[in-house]
Amino acid sequence: MEVNAFKLNRVKVTGGPLKAAMDLNKEYLLQLEPDRLLSRFREYAGLEPKAENYEGWEAQGISGHTLGHYLSGCAMMFASTDDERFLHRVNYMVDELEQCQHANGNGYVGGVPRGKELFEEVKSGDIRSKGFDLNGGWVPLYSIHKLFAGLRDAYHLANNQKALQVEEKLGLWLVDVFSDLTHDQIQEVLHCEFGGMSEVLADLAVDTADDRFWSLSEQFHHEEILNPLANGVDELAGRHANTQIPKIVGAARQYEVSQNESYRHIAEFFWEQVTNHHSYVIGGNSMNEHFGEPDKLNDRLGAFTCETCNSYNMLKLTKHLFQWNPLAIQGDFYERVLYNHILASQHPTEGTVTYFVSLDMGGHKVYNSKFNDFTCCVGSGMENHSSYGNNIYFYGEHSLYINQYVPSTLDWVEMGVTLHQSTEYPKDGKVTVTIDCEEAKTFSLSLRFPYWAEQGMCVFVNGEMYLHNNKPSSFVTITRTWQQGDKVELVMPMTLRIEKMNDNPNRIAFMSGPLVLAGDLGPINEKEQSKDLLFTPVLVTNNSSITNYIHPIAEKKHQFLMKEIGYPRNVEMYPFYLMHDRSTTVYWDVFSVEKWQQTEMAYKASLEKERELQMKTVDFFQLGEMQPERDHEFQGEHVGLGVESNRKYRDTWPSGYFSFSLMVDSESSQSLVVMYTKEIETKKSFDLSIDGYLLKDGLIELEEMNKFVLVRYEIPRSVTENKTSVRIQFKAHEGCKVPKVFAVRMIKN
Repeated sequence: MEVNAFKLNRVKVTGGPLKAAMDLNKEYLLQLEPDRLLSRFREYAGLEPKAENYEGWEAQGISGHTLGHYLSGCAMMFASTDDERFLHRVNYMVDELEQCQHANGNGYVGGVPRGKELFEEVKSGDIRSKGFDLNGGWVPLYSIHKLFAGLRDAYHLANNQKALQVEEKLGLWLVDVFSDLTHDQIQEVLHCEFGGMSEVLADLAVDTADDRFWSLSEQFHHEEILNPLANGVDELAGRHANTQIPKIVGAARQYEVSQNESYRHIAEFFWEQVTNHHSYVIGGNSMNEHFGEPDKLNDRLGAFTCETCNSYNMLKLTKHLFQWNPLAIQGDFYERVLYNHILASQHPTEGTVTYFVSLDMGGHKVYNSKFNDFTCCVGSGMENHSSYGNNIYFYGEHSLYINQYVPSTLDWVEMGVTLHQSTEYPKDGKVTVTIDCEEAKTFSLSLRFPYWAEQGMCVFVNGEMYLHNNKPSSFVTITRTWQQGDKVELVMPMTLRIEKMNDNPNRIAFMSGPLVLAGDLGPINEKEQSKDLLFTPVLVTNNSSITNYIHPIAEKKHQFLMKEIGYPRNVEMYPFYLMHDRSTTVYWDVFSVEKWQQTEMAYKASLEKERELQMKTVDFFQLGEMQPERDHEFQGEHVGLGVESNRKYRDTWPSGYFSFSLMVDSESSQSLVVMYTKEIETKKSFDLSIDGYLLKDGLIELEEMNKFVLVRYEIPRSVTENKTSVRIQFKAHEGCKVPKVFAVRMIKN
């Protein structure tokens, strides 16, 4: 490590929007009942549950994962705030987990349904996976990883020694599970999402000085993903994004433990590719949970862009890289994600969080329920909004880095220095840093000069200007003997800027200082009231200086009004992280006057067709993706999984089938719309049925990208009458296959 991050208990966030988000999360964590999160741990250990388990994911095959997040979140909140209530919760949960582990008798502890039996099968070499399932269990190692991480954080952040003992016994149980598996069998296990097992096992090896955990950590090296990255090859397109990022975080931690340069190369190459070639303006990545081709984002905007878990894990990875070689570009990325994705993902009054942060043009954010969903992003949200003290300050032997501008206090015990940072950031770019030390101390203070500060960063030490010739995205370093009360003041003017989409310079986003701006298109349901509101405005001008048409609103920070450029209307823009319960757009299409005249009718027709289809939709199902398949009760035998043009699909081997549920409207006549590839030469090779009723041949209604077709099947009213859902089945004829099925939509006629 060239520098080290300060532990959370050394940094206190004292104000600003991050403090407000922490306070909301604190309230949420205290509303949750540990006994309900522990319910299935006790049940599967043969103990009487003390409370009923929660609903959502906690009532499904991934139950138990939330407890690990919650344990981490409470430990982080205790370290961040010194609030003893969170220490009591951590200690209580660890005590309960110890009881469950003792009742299981073999070191195992978990809330995964059929967990003990499932891993006995794996241990014997009986390994079955269909993508996100391992021997019929929904990502069981992913859930266990969350528990490992929660126990680690309880040990490190809440000083709970028993947590390490429970984690060590759990680790030895897992060592035994893998002990007799061959290399190929382990690689087969790793096809099922396993979270950051390599990371937590490396940490456990360090905490216990037991090399068995290090050996097991290295066995979680998923060659299919990591070997191309080690060779500098980006094969991420079509991959489930958040399945991969924790593997890279694990490689980063393995580098720190072993100094194996291959691990470092994997981490640095992946970070560079994702941040520069797979990320949107808010710093998030992925569409429908999956990576696309590098630098091809234009056709990947929608309601399901930017899964919040992805950004949570990318920030963890960024922290590792910064400690090896502190670069301002890493701090710039961290800041971009922090304010424009993580902070934007939490509702500012309810405290609920999003699974995805929609970048749909004319879309809106959708928040998970606090007590009925418990998705992965609800879990990572418990940690995101408990640990804002991360990544603000880093230290070397005689150096201190201020990487983020957040109102906060730092206790640098080793140097005998307390540092106070006061600022209205990100409202403005003025920051004051005050040094508090009983004795004079000599060290270097490095201050991040942000990428967005086009007009420079003025630095004053005790009122006198400190001259430097740095450029944006660098560190300004001041080396001196610091005295009690010394002040450093920064002035960074925030300007309006444009960022262009990688693969379409005519699709742009606006930023003001570090903040992404969004257009306020009105209340979510207002679109039904006016024809002009059906369309997300476009920007029409022959002037290349687009910002000339974007005017600041007096006495309102980061708020702007379009004039004479928006069509069919001008709108107000303000920071995306403040945009809630509104229809919005972050990206804007720019047309010349001539081009718009040529394009207007087709553009409107396309938007109208998309809107019409969405308005008719009763239910939509994207096959091949984990959460939608769970939500729609996907089942099948001899089922295939693949990717074409970055879209997931399901097909079958000979004589296979798959089925799933779809909601229906019992009062309406409906049709089923299925997306296939354009060449459906095998469409006579299978039967398509609804609740056993065989559908007649469909008609091709629409082509997309000259590659896909939408086929519409009429459904008799009698099939859906008096029903709220139906079972759709694709079944291959004997010896034949079901072709590639990408998406299915139930629509009103």
